[in-house]
Amino acid sequence: MTPPSPLWFLDRSAGEVTLVLLTVAMVLGIVRAGMPAFRPFLVEGAHVNISLLVLLFAALHLLAAILDPFTKLGLADMLVPFVSAYRGVWMGLGVVSAYLFVATILLSWPARRLPRATWLWVHRTMYGAWVLALLHSLGTGSDVRNAVFLLLNLLVVAVTLVAFLAVRVAEGYGSRPRWSALLAAVGVLLVLGIGVWAAAGPLQPGWARSSGTPVNLLRSP
Repeated sequence: MTPPSPLWFLDRSAGEVTLVLLTVAMVLGIVRAGMPAFRPFLVEGAHVNISLLVLLFAALHLLAAILDPFTKLGLADMLVPFVSAYRGVWMGLGVVSAYLFVATILLSWPARRLPRATWLWVHRTMYGAWVLALLHSLGTGSDVRNAVFLLLNLLVVAVTLVAFLAVRVAEGYGSRPRWSALLAAVGVLLVLGIGVWAAAGPLQPGWARSSGTPVNLLRSP
């Protein structure tokens, strides 16, 4: 069996770092939104700079994936959702996630000139980007059962859920308790749903075949 190319390790590592940094940026954004009484410049600065780091590592992830000879991915696979012959659905979710994140970054600065409510709704597309990035990581990762990657994925989910419930949901509970309770229920159910799907899918033997890996790339018949 031919050992994986170093580019494969770079691809997977850069992808996981991208997910971790995306989580940190989003959690800092949640914390920042929960501090309306003053200007937390350090939190704001860290949020912006880490968001830019997400772009850097995402680009490294993309470049390594294209250069890795194993999957033979092309530029179209990276830019057009759901056309890849390699795990097309899960690759497509990663592409859509990247577009949502880039759109959020590009729209954030001009949106600041609009009413705060408009800016917040533009910024909240980050939640969608994060969910899709997590599904992409679990769905395309051939090493998803690796203890380190599994622990990192569990940590990013736990940290995000805690921040969402402790800040985003809690801040609106006094004025809109029903809406806050609904948000909490959606967040918890979404996490539970992803957990059940991961346990029944990516964490099970045979996922490589059922996820859409081309037959010629499967390690076993």
